[in-house]
Amino acid sequence: MGWHERSLSVFEAWQRYQDNLPYDSFFKLPKPAPPAYYIQAFFDGDLAWTEYAYDDRELQDLKNDAVSCGFTFTVEEVN
Repeated sequence: MGWHERSLSVFEAWQRYQDNLPYDSFFKLPKPAPPAYYIQAFFDGDLAWTEYAYDDRELQDLKNDAVSCGFTFTVEEVN
């Protein structure tokens, strides 16, 4: 009976230890990936080119290129 009581005591101590740990210690959730953008550029209604941008600077550069060449464009956020 002593072994059973001792193992139960150790188990309960382990549970108390886990209950006092911060939530992040158990569940390290990954950070969500930053969004990517899918850009379609059109010239006179016809698709001229498509491109993916993976950050805001790259997105802005592609927008500037499209505008400077006289294209219209659409931007879609993708995961």
